[in-house]
Amino acid sequence: MYLGCSSESYSQALGAGRLSLADFVRIAGEELGLAAVELEDAHIGSPTPERLAELRAAADRQPLEIVNIALMNNFGVADPNRRRAEETRTGAWMAASRHLGTRYLRTFAGWPEGDRTARWDGMLEALRHVARRAEREGIQLVMENHNHGGFVQTAADVLAILDAVRSPSLALLLDTGNYVDGMASIRRTAGLARHVHAKFRRVGPDGADALVDHAAVIAELRKAGYRGCLSIEYEGDEAPETAVPRAVAHLKRLLAG
Repeated sequence: MYLGCSSESYSQALGAGRLSLADFVRIAGEELGLAAVELEDAHIGSPTPERLAELRAAADRQPLEIVNIALMNNFGVADPNRRRAEETRTGAWMAASRHLGTRYLRTFAGWPEGDRTARWDGMLEALRHVARRAEREGIQLVMENHNHGGFVQTAADVLAILDAVRSPSLALLLDTGNYVDGMASIRRTAGLARHVHAKFRRVGPDGADALVDHAAVIAELRKAGYRGCLSIEYEGDEAPETAVPRAVAHLKRLLAG
């Protein structure tokens, strides 16, 4: 396993204008000593060739892998036209993924508008469409588990969706803090993970999170043979400039153990 960091971790600083996305990339390499970053589409902005070239150059200067574009999409919308627009937007970010040379492109299943059962088949249809396109374009999509009222709240949801879509281009992005039943679902899906978010919300003085036992998570990932990126996704109230370095140091200690 190797460590990375999502730009979501620095959303506070990016949103307030304290940092640019290129600053975040530099901090990840020079100050945090990481091997990879992942970039949210909202932080990238319009994925013009010029913007993508700027970010690729910033990563190359470190050098850092851009492991993932953390795309925010939603296939739970009720209107079929809006759902197709989400499919089209996901396809457009596949081109950005190729330009940046990312290993993965995140997708969400989505958040059902109204009745979850009524939206389920439309969500599956949308995922099948984007997965087929990803197969044609050589892109690996990773679907994140996201409770927050979404479709993917437990291991059972992950397994049902992957079984229904049945595409080699759709795999799991395992978020360590998003399952409603925590470690129970992590144990069931660790072997499916292609990419992992190490979720931090309340970072203690020693860097450990109050809500996720990352030592136990790493043990499960090792047991499953996971060799990919463990990407820090910090979503707490403390400023990232102080919280994230403690989280990084904690995970480095765990991985060295």
